[in-house]
Amino acid sequence: MALPLKRFKGSSEEVKALSSWLELMVWRKPAMDIDGGVGQAKKLRARPASSHPRTLVCHDMKGGYLDDRFVSGTNNKDAYRFYHWSGVDTFVYFSHHLVTIPPLGWINAAHLHGVTVLGTFITEWEAGSAVCKKLLASEETVALAVRQLVCIANHHGFEGWLINIENEVPIEKIPLMLKFVEDLTKAMRKRETDKETENAGEDKVKEDNDNCHRVIWYDSVTENGELKWQNALNSQNYAFFDACDGIFLNYTWTEDHLDHSRKAAGGRHRDVFVGLDIFGRNFYAGGKYDTWKALEVVRKHDLSAAIFAPGWTHETQPDFMEAERRLWGSLAPFLTHRGIQDLPFTTSFCQGSGEYFFCKGKMEREGPWHNLSLQHLQPLWSQEGEEEGSGCLSLVTQEAYNGGGCLGITTHSSTTFRILEFICEKDKEDKTDGDACVGEEVIECPLEVSHVENGWNIRRFTACEVPGHRMTLMTLRLGGAAELRLGHLDMMLEAEAV
Repeated sequence: MALPLKRFKGSSEEVKALSSWLELMVWRKPAMDIDGGVGQAKKLRARPASSHPRTLVCHDMKGGYLDDRFVSGTNNKDAYRFYHWSGVDTFVYFSHHLVTIPPLGWINAAHLHGVTVLGTFITEWEAGSAVCKKLLASEETVALAVRQLVCIANHHGFEGWLINIENEVPIEKIPLMLKFVEDLTKAMRKRETDKETENAGEDKVKEDNDNCHRVIWYDSVTENGELKWQNALNSQNYAFFDACDGIFLNYTWTEDHLDHSRKAAGGRHRDVFVGLDIFGRNFYAGGKYDTWKALEVVRKHDLSAAIFAPGWTHETQPDFMEAERRLWGSLAPFLTHRGIQDLPFTTSFCQGSGEYFFCKGKMEREGPWHNLSLQHLQPLWSQEGEEEGSGCLSLVTQEAYNGGGCLGITTHSSTTFRILEFICEKDKEDKTDGDACVGEEVIECPLEVSHVENGWNIRRFTACEVPGHRMTLMTLRLGGAAELRLGHLDMMLEAEAV
C-alpha cells in the first residue's frame, strides 16, 4: 500500500463547520472534490444485523476541528484517535457551530468498520433563537434548510444528523420545528434509497436495521417550546421522537427516568439513546472509569446508549493507551461487538498514526504522522485473553508491516484471543431454527505456505467450508508464554487467493 507523499506534506485542505444561517443558505457543492479526489469518503461497509440495543459515540473535544480537520492528516502522531469500533453502531461528530460537518478521517475510519456517521445541527441561546426565527419563518425556509443539510451530507459522504435545539422556541412555531425534523428524516432516508437504486447491480452496502438512525433528536426543547431537559422520553418530547429515528436523552437521569422511557417508547425502546457523560458532570455514578455502572443500568432496561466525550481519556489522563484500555475494557461487557460481514478483508492493525510509515515490512518514511483515513480494521482491543490475566494485546509502533503499527501479543500462559468477531455472541443465541447453525465447531486452519519478506514471516492457512455452518469468530490460540507481533491479516475466499 504505497502512500501518496502529499499526505505527509501537511496539506492545507480542511473540513470546516458552518457557523451562521447565511453560511448554510449559500453553501454549494464545490466544483471539484476536496484535494482533487483525495477527499472522497469510503463507502459504508455492511455489518451483520443485530436486534440488541445500540451504542452511539458522540465525539466532543475542545470545540472540535483540531488536528482531525486536515483532509490529508498532520504530523502530530499523538492527536486523538478512536479504535474501539467493534462495539459502536453510530458515531456523531459534535461541536458548537451551527452545522458541524464530520471531518473526512472520522467518516473513513467509521465506514471502514460499518459504523454510520452523523453531523450536528445545533442552535444555542440568543444566537440560536435568531437562527430558529429564520429556520421556522415558513414551510419554504424549512424546506431550504432540509435541502441544504441533505446536500451537505451527500457531498461529504455521511449518513445523517443529530439535531440539538438549546434555546426556547415560540409555541406557535413548534409545528414547523416538527416538520423540519420529520422532513429531514424522510429526506435522509430517501437519500439512501436513491443511492441503492443508482448502484443497482453493483457491489454496495446492504442496508439493515443497524443503519436506520439517520436523524436523532436531542432531549432539550419540549413540545411547548420550553428549554427544559427531561432526562427521559415522555409526553413533553415524544412528538420529536416520533418524527425521527431516535432520541438522545440528557445525562442527569435516574433509574426511574429509564423505567419511564422504556415504557413510553414501546416497541421503539432501542431508539432511545441514554446519555452517558464520560466526564461525569452531574451524572449517574460519576462517569470516568465508573461509566460502566451507568451503562449496566441502561442495558438492564434494554435501552440504547449515547457515550458522550470519550476523548476524556486523551484530554485528562497521563497515559492515553492505558486509559483507553481501562475505560473500554470496563464498558466492553455491555456492548454488542460485531465485525464486518463481507469478504475479502485486510488489516495491518494500524490505528491511523505512527512514528514511521511502513509498506510490506519496509520503512517508507521516518517521522510522525496522523491520518484517520489510513486507519485499518481494528481487532477486539478490550480483552486480556479468555483466561483472566493470561495475556494482553497492545499496539506496537516501532515497526509494522503496513502503516504505522502492528498487533503486539503477550501471553504468560496458555490463552485464546478473540481477534475478530463477525456475529455477536448474543445474536448467535437468538437465531431462529431456520437460520441456526448445526452447532458450534472450532475449525483449525492448516499451514499451507510459508516464506519470509522484509523480516516478516508470511504464512497462509486454509479453512474448509463446513456445511450448515458460518464463520462467526476468529481466534488466536497460544499454547504458553510467548511474545509475538502480528503485522498483517488477509481473509478471502479461495478463488480470490493468489
